[in-house]
Amino acid sequence: MVSIHLAKQSKPKGAPCKRIQQPESGFIPLPGIPEENHSPAQLFDLIKLDSPHFQLPYPMDPALKPLALYVHVPFCKAKCTYCDFYSIVGREQSIPVFLEKLLVEIEYRSTHLDLSGYFIDTLFFGGGTPNLLKPDQLGKIIGALLELTNSEPNMEIGMEINPGEADLNDLVAYKSMGINRISIGMQSFQPEHLRFMSRTHSVEKCFSTYEDVRKAGFTNVSADLIFAIPGQTKTHWEADLKQLVALSPEHISTYSLTVEEGTALHRWVEAGHIQMLEETVDTGMYALGRDYLESKGFLNYEISNQAKPGFECRHNLNYWTGVDYLGFGPAAHSYFQRRRHWNIRNLDQYLTFVSNFGMAEAASELINERTERNELILTRLRLTRGLDLAEYQNRFGSDLLVQRNAMLKKWTSQVSLENNHLTINQSGWSLIDEISSDLMFTDK
Repeated sequence: MVSIHLAKQSKPKGAPCKRIQQPESGFIPLPGIPEENHSPAQLFDLIKLDSPHFQLPYPMDPALKPLALYVHVPFCKAKCTYCDFYSIVGREQSIPVFLEKLLVEIEYRSTHLDLSGYFIDTLFFGGGTPNLLKPDQLGKIIGALLELTNSEPNMEIGMEINPGEADLNDLVAYKSMGINRISIGMQSFQPEHLRFMSRTHSVEKCFSTYEDVRKAGFTNVSADLIFAIPGQTKTHWEADLKQLVALSPEHISTYSLTVEEGTALHRWVEAGHIQMLEETVDTGMYALGRDYLESKGFLNYEISNQAKPGFECRHNLNYWTGVDYLGFGPAAHSYFQRRRHWNIRNLDQYLTFVSNFGMAEAASELINERTERNELILTRLRLTRGLDLAEYQNRFGSDLLVQRNAMLKKWTSQVSLENNHLTINQSGWSLIDEISSDLMFTDK
């Protein structure tokens, strides 16, 4: 089974650029621009265009660096059979105290981190089910986060919602408080597949919720679909794709149903109650979806994501291109100034730790050069623009083509070199895990 398709990076499930530093000057040489005139903003604009169609003006002070923010809302009405993100069912009564402690955690970060050199580029609410919070509760969180540091005037503020769980009044309220991107977890238009995945919404709710999102004034809408569901046929998958394209969202994410340990689906497969589709069927459905969406104007800018030009998900591109990000809430991950850390994956423990210490960090790691090299390889190869070899050379002082020559020869039919970018051909995208692994460094 092709696992990479479900790497939905808002968790580490959910725009643009790579924070780049050189030991001496701190900057990468830009063609035609004297080094003394370099600025982080120029570097940001140079590296961020991982899709040739993705562009965004940055009127911010050029000395500032972009920052992404993520809020994990762990509450759900039901647990989906495949979901391994941290979520809890039947605890909506804990939302008020969760909000209280979340605001404490945000305040703790504001006093313990120097964010003066950053501007907030994107903010994303994931989960869980963020729409289980009331609009005024979401508004309080947004207000607190925007107090952390400078804000990009055109920042992307995104939110996941489930069909049927946010009414028109809620959506209008979301829009009024600054949320400007909605991601709808439709997953399927086949009732039997929704039931199998324990999705609580109906097919009809997919359409009515989408209609309400448009009525509320949202012009940047994404929708998710899942393929390789047991019992799903090519005809089912084609029908799902056609129905979603007919709605005309700006962005579409497609994920292969994968078996994650600790989920109901994993237990069913282990017990022999469920048999997953063959890998060849899985990869065939992936290719069918990719090609069909491309033919309808949804450009494949990342392995699981396709968008109309200019509507690539900025927040996820921030993850994939190494922008610093801060996560809040139980199980949320952060990456800030070469340090990765993550919160306790338990709501009650999270609440207790924040009460006692102001934060709920479970563990952390400092990112050494080897890990940084490997993560750059893994994340950049997810993007159709690929890995910029000049960026790699400038950051690490070495030539990747020379260092990994033998492994590149192994995958000569699956990788390409164009405009000094190493990319994986579409024929090799189902093998991206294996290719990336071979190119990574194992020495200390």
